[in-house]
Amino acid sequence: MRVVVILFDTNVSQVKFADWTLCTRSCSLISEITTQELTPLSYKILCYFILNPNRIISRDEFVSSVWANHYVDDNAINKAISDLRRLLKATNDSPNLIKTHYKKGYSFICEVEYVYEDSTPLGEYSIDATSQATNEINISTTVNETRSLNSSTQSSQFLLGYKEKPSSLFSLKYFILIIVFLIAGGGATYWWQTQPKVLNLQSKKLSISDNSVYSMLSLSPSNDKLAVSKLNPKNNVDEIFLIDLETHKNTKIISEELDSYPIGWASNSSSIYYQIINNEQNICEIWRADFRVNNEVAAKEKVFDCESQYILSLVTDELSNRIIYTKFGYRNVPSLSALVARDLETGEEFQVTSPNIDSYGDRYVALSPKKDKVVFIRSKVGLRQIFVANLDGSMQELLYETPESIRRVSWSSDANNLTWYVSNSKKLSTLDISSKQVETKSLKADSYINFMLAGFNSLYGATRTSDNDIYEYDLKSASQEKLVDSRAAEFMPIAVKEGFYFFQEGEPMKLFSYFNKELVQDEISIDLPTFGSGDYYESSGLIALSYNKELRLIDPIKKKVIDKFTVQNQIVDLAWFNKENLLLVLESKQSEQHVWMFNLETEELQKIIHQNARSIARTDDDKILYQDFYNNFYLFDPQEGVQKFLLSLSENPYIRWKLHGQELYYSTGSSLLKYSLETLQETTLINNFNTIEKTIANFSVSEKLGEEKLIVQIQSFRNNEVILLNVIQ
Repeated sequence: MRVVVILFDTNVSQVKFADWTLCTRSCSLISEITTQELTPLSYKILCYFILNPNRIISRDEFVSSVWANHYVDDNAINKAISDLRRLLKATNDSPNLIKTHYKKGYSFICEVEYVYEDSTPLGEYSIDATSQATNEINISTTVNETRSLNSSTQSSQFLLGYKEKPSSLFSLKYFILIIVFLIAGGGATYWWQTQPKVLNLQSKKLSISDNSVYSMLSLSPSNDKLAVSKLNPKNNVDEIFLIDLETHKNTKIISEELDSYPIGWASNSSSIYYQIINNEQNICEIWRADFRVNNEVAAKEKVFDCESQYILSLVTDELSNRIIYTKFGYRNVPSLSALVARDLETGEEFQVTSPNIDSYGDRYVALSPKKDKVVFIRSKVGLRQIFVANLDGSMQELLYETPESIRRVSWSSDANNLTWYVSNSKKLSTLDISSKQVETKSLKADSYINFMLAGFNSLYGATRTSDNDIYEYDLKSASQEKLVDSRAAEFMPIAVKEGFYFFQEGEPMKLFSYFNKELVQDEISIDLPTFGSGDYYESSGLIALSYNKELRLIDPIKKKVIDKFTVQNQIVDLAWFNKENLLLVLESKQSEQHVWMFNLETEELQKIIHQNARSIARTDDDKILYQDFYNNFYLFDPQEGVQKFLLSLSENPYIRWKLHGQELYYSTGSSLLKYSLETLQETTLINNFNTIEKTIANFSVSEKLGEEKLIVQIQSFRNNEVILLNVIQ
């Protein structure tokens, strides 16, 4: 299969430079004397040069952007550059367009001119083209680089051959277009944007069953149908129901022997795509169901077999007879997903996005009402990013990033706005795509809303299907005791000497302590909306908490925050090393996650592990145990600067772990096990949770008088409802 990655806007048909014309449709180079088709690699390198002219591109940048961080040696890079240089040197009189900078990299010394479908040069599009060039000159760079490009309008205009063309007629025409746009856009805003800052919502039940679990809501592009998965309590299999949003009629449309979930729609809402999945039987299939007028299924067809342990997301590109979906297993990491376009006739696929390995990838995609753009969510540890791109992946733009958890994004009917709901903070946010301005509304509802979708004129949601509670698990008796019984979620248990702490959601969040069989709510004000990681240091009695780039040190005895810090990069994980230093896993500009030592007195950072890490812990003998992106574990000696491989848990996509003494405890969600660093033996402590009913979300290890006990955060599932939300005054 030949994979060609198009890096330009789909309206760009040619790029002219020196004596050459690059045809983006055929991936060929044309001069007065020759026409030659480029290999996919040569084409991609040339595109990257064109998008980054007159600047030095390092080898590392090529590896990251062109080879997508796959290992490539210097000989391969040299050969690829030489091959492209040879193609561009068709005659002896041709200038050398690719310059080598000793020990620095390469640069493309040439001015470029973009030609659009209507054969108008870029310079004729004085305002529109500038916006495109400014925002999209380099789709493969990191977030920080994208920001710097967005603030460098004049330099970007110069590099792309931008020319000012004053014209009173053009100015008048553009002014009229602006007025028309503002008038048209003013009537297309979401209805809730005109409401007060706090929305009081009243729910109306749309689902018919009182004894089931609803999940995976999917709104049709026409906004007249809502597909939901519903758990059949008789066989514990998820089925798909269709809710007519005019009549509120519930119709069962898909009932298979295995779980089925709606994952996407045909753009005309006449068909739905769904996934049949069973991890135990290693089954993953994508099907399409076509509807009759009465919303009953007329026909079903299997589209293809997929390889995923996760539920996918999908949109359709009918003009090209393609689907674009979230494909897991990217770079051989089971939990890492990228957007891939698949030809429905030939089955051929090409990659649309290239997430870095430090992330969980692109987890959700939605098609614009104009059918020319997709929005997708990139998920990282403690960070969500919203991108927009053309259907082929070109012209990618980072619109917004936040440490809050975003699960779905919805388009407005005019494709000018995006909206999403954050369940933790109970906020509904709307982003203006052109201005990048975000407006947020706080929600007060008569029920716990776990999931919300914004339609063009309505809000739809599902009440909470799960609850996180803290249990104390006795290993000797294999019994568990629930400590708090509330509808609010409890999370992040932190074991301390002879007891433990945990947190409860709310405004503000609450800190609980459990000592001597007594549960106490501690009054403490923490100025963070939630936490990404936390650790307790026994010698000082302090708890360190992180959120985004923020650090807080808490004294639970004195019930106060005693210190605050802000670092420059995202904090992925933390652990105490000693009284003066914290170990931090920080995400860098190159999307690497290395381990740093942070001194609490001087606030200085020192990198100590140059390998990628997800999480860390300190051993009793002052070594560092860390987990890499592939769930491999290593033991690093900071004194000697050497490390050794410990064990691999790469077959498990989901891992939570804690180090207690010489024992590594880890959870797979359904089980909890213990691995001895001394004997290298593994012991199962909790086995085979029925993950349909509950799963191990987090845990900690407590010890009193030499007796170990587990403090387990268990996520349990319960019946819920699908609802329509109305604003009340």
